[in-house]
Amino acid sequence: MLKKRILSSHFMCVLYSIFLIFVCSFILVIPVSAESVLQLQTQIADYRSVLLQWESEQMDSSFYLYRSFDGSNYTMMASLSGQAGTVKCYDHDVKMGKTYYYKIVQMEHDKVVGESEAEKVKVVLPTPTDFKTKVIKKTRVQLTWNKVQNAYSYTIYRSTKSSGGFQKIATIKGARYIDYDVSRGTTYYYKIVANHKKKKNWQSQKSSVVSAHLKMVAPAVVGSYAKNKIKLTWTKVKGADSYYVYKENNNGKFELVKKTSKLYYKDGNVKKGKSYTYKVLAIDKVNGSVVKGDACLPYTIKAVDIDPNQKMVALTYDDGPGIYTEDIVNCLKANQAKATFFVLGCNVDSHKKALVAADKIGCEIGNHTYGHPMLSRLSEEAIRKEITQTDKKIENAIGKKATIMRPPGGDYNNMVAKTVGKPIIMWSIDTRDWEHRNSSRVYSSVMNNVKDGDIILMHDIHKATRDASMTLIPRLRREGYQLVTVSELAQYRGYSLEKGKVYHRLGRKATKNN
Repeated sequence: MLKKRILSSHFMCVLYSIFLIFVCSFILVIPVSAESVLQLQTQIADYRSVLLQWESEQMDSSFYLYRSFDGSNYTMMASLSGQAGTVKCYDHDVKMGKTYYYKIVQMEHDKVVGESEAEKVKVVLPTPTDFKTKVIKKTRVQLTWNKVQNAYSYTIYRSTKSSGGFQKIATIKGARYIDYDVSRGTTYYYKIVANHKKKKNWQSQKSSVVSAHLKMVAPAVVGSYAKNKIKLTWTKVKGADSYYVYKENNNGKFELVKKTSKLYYKDGNVKKGKSYTYKVLAIDKVNGSVVKGDACLPYTIKAVDIDPNQKMVALTYDDGPGIYTEDIVNCLKANQAKATFFVLGCNVDSHKKALVAADKIGCEIGNHTYGHPMLSRLSEEAIRKEITQTDKKIENAIGKKATIMRPPGGDYNNMVAKTVGKPIIMWSIDTRDWEHRNSSRVYSSVMNNVKDGDIILMHDIHKATRDASMTLIPRLRREGYQLVTVSELAQYRGYSLEKGKVYHRLGRKATKNN
């Protein structure tokens, strides 16, 4: 009886062992004898589908793919063999929003030779594919991608660094977006995700980063000739590391003559009286590669101090010097330009530094009386006092008296003209900046009306005029105007300025052939 019980117990153990073997064919027990670690890659392939792939070096290897819902109890879901290279397998039996764990075991000759780490996958919308950028007309970036099934919208992120700092810039329903809020000379980096209509946590993973570089603008170039050299200067270009300067040779081709990080270039290889043509462009380094910006239009300059054959105008500023005068002087200097400042004697001592700076770069200092009275209402003696007091202030500041004057408000009569003892300079363009104090109107009043020989009236005591000058001066230079003093304009247009005579503009004098 005891023997029968022992046999019965032994039989049950055998059955139990067979049962364990059967169960283990479905439930993975991770072996400890694996010789290598497989690199399992997972990806949301399409709507409710997971792609699993890995590399196989041997045709005689067998691979067993296991899946778990909790990261511990794995069930074998597929086996593959006889494949080398990239092996792919799809799991179509998944549900949106659910999380799955996957592992691969490699077998050779019934022996485990490799296994992967567990890969956790949450089934969400797939990441948009074929995500690309295209720069349009150098001023905007177009983004395109393939639509994702069941995606309701797409959210786009942008940064100026590839490593981080991404900010949401748009959420749209289509598969195309144009980014207008961009700047030339900047590299932008983008990512995108697909959104589900109802479930926020079903949003796709962020895409890989794509980039777009907007070509830098051309620098605005101006030039001048002095001391047997041509000096080119240009505006700073956003994003530029350096600048290339090209010079036209005798064969009409442009040769690179200078690489520089500065905003100027001096060419001593010139002959007086001869013309030279240049181009300047900005250089940037993007991902280790040199990227060239747009080149400026060919800039031609003659090796003369002032070219009488080219257009020229005289900018004039009244009622200063003031707190904005020095800013205007600096802008003139940066653009190889000059102006005429008709100053009030009462302001000279308070802003002597600005007056000296203006004189140093070749600007002309004119007399605008001491206290800004209407001269036609004064006696001859009072008029002379207004003029002489101001002349003394100017001379004390810069070492010389004014040779021209402008009556306040343009108010004069015959008695005033005879008494001031200097040429009277009026104007041909009145910006009326004192009245509207609007920089845009100052700018447009000049650019809409300017022509060769004009004398332009402004006031350097107004901020709006200062702001307008920062744009107006380089724009006039780019338009080919030489910005000269009143006396220089008169000299190169053939006028001999006479005391007591009134001048409104100094255009070219008609010749006998005209």
